[in-house]
Amino acid sequence: MSRRRREPYHPGAVFLIDKPTGPTSHDVVRDLRRWTGLRRIGHGGTLDPLASGLLPIFVGAATRLNEYLSPYRKHYEATVRLGQSTATDDSEGEVIASASVPDLTSVQIDAALDQFRGQIEQVPPQYSAVKRDGVAAYRSARAGEPVEIEARAVTVHELDVVEVAAPDVKLTMSVSTGTYVRAIARDLGAALGCGAHVVEMRRTRIGQLDASDGHSLDDLQAAADRDEIWSMAIPAADLFPDWPRFLLEGEQLERIKRGQQIRHAPIDGCDRALAVTPDQHVAAVLRRDELSAATWQPEKVLARGA
Repeated sequence: MSRRRREPYHPGAVFLIDKPTGPTSHDVVRDLRRWTGLRRIGHGGTLDPLASGLLPIFVGAATRLNEYLSPYRKHYEATVRLGQSTATDDSEGEVIASASVPDLTSVQIDAALDQFRGQIEQVPPQYSAVKRDGVAAYRSARAGEPVEIEARAVTVHELDVVEVAAPDVKLTMSVSTGTYVRAIARDLGAALGCGAHVVEMRRTRIGQLDASDGHSLDDLQAAADRDEIWSMAIPAADLFPDWPRFLLEGEQLERIKRGQQIRHAPIDGCDRALAVTPDQHVAAVLRRDELSAATWQPEKVLARGA
């Protein structure tokens, strides 16, 4: 059997996508693989086919930075339809229950939402990528198998009613990674006694990144057709504007590539930093030594030669 040829090293970059409704996050990854010729690509947070909005795509060595995006808050706009519960908790699923919608004011709905603010225990939707015994819940659900998913702690930093136009309620929210907007809609419907599901959802921001900074798939396709796909990418360091950057070259950069610590002035209030090469590629994630504030140890090395 022939072995798959090893993919050439790429120092890493990020594409900010404004995903339309319809394609899955994996569909977008597949397109980027075709346009860039690279297979080492991953996305920064799943968006359902129904959802649109900001989807960061990591390529090359930058895929190793994906986990560091998790602490940033994610912001959404969502339209919730009261009076119907669906199998998927959104409009793509089969309606499994219907009920009349009570005459509710925005004040009453806001009061019902209060129990979902702050740190809460949330049960992810049956149709979700949460794995049980190594199998994604949605696969079991599609096969008609019973799915029991444990609640998990998430944080809803902000959750506001924007408009009530019965049976629809428009919400905005800021949440931690792992929070399901569909579950908030489902649980709101249960709290109001009429059921509910999501009919529209858009991720507007992740941290300081805004959906308006994202490129459409059509624009990316056009750039790929002109052999200009890389003009649409940004340096991976730009995803972390609040992290200190150490511009390294020469012996310090070589030490980082070998996984060795370096000396650098401490930064007040920061225990992590990015080691950046002169051409703005992330060479490593550095962690400040606990015993010496001016000593920084590579936590994750991205640069070739490590």
